[in-house]
Amino acid sequence: MTIAARVFASSMTFGFVVAAIYLGTTHELVGTILLALFGIGFAFVTVYLYAMRGRTRLDGDEQRTPRELAGERIGVFSAESPWPVILAFCTTCLLIGLVLHPMLAVFAGAGFVATLWQLVRESV
Repeated sequence: MTIAARVFASSMTFGFVVAAIYLGTTHELVGTILLALFGIGFAFVTVYLYAMRGRTRLDGDEQRTPRELAGERIGVFSAESPWPVILAFCTTCLLIGLVLHPMLAVFAGAGFVATLWQLVRESV
């Protein structure tokens, strides 16, 4: 059994147990149905993982020691670039502008597009 399947199976069990306890203590159907849907969603993923376990190889399934992983290149991360921080700031301003004032959303959206453009240009 893979680690992912164990995590989803335990989450599924938790959802069904909490739904049963909730139904027994409150006798309220709407909350019980929502908690049962929580368990059903994880049940779907668990069944899918069990069905595909022989046909797919996931990186998390390999039991490799940290010594074997040393020096492995994971990805390119630029510590010197200011664009990811500016992009996060523009995203925050965009979301706040959508809630509070449309003009802030317009300026933040323009900044978001310009920052995304610079980030892509820098990574090429």
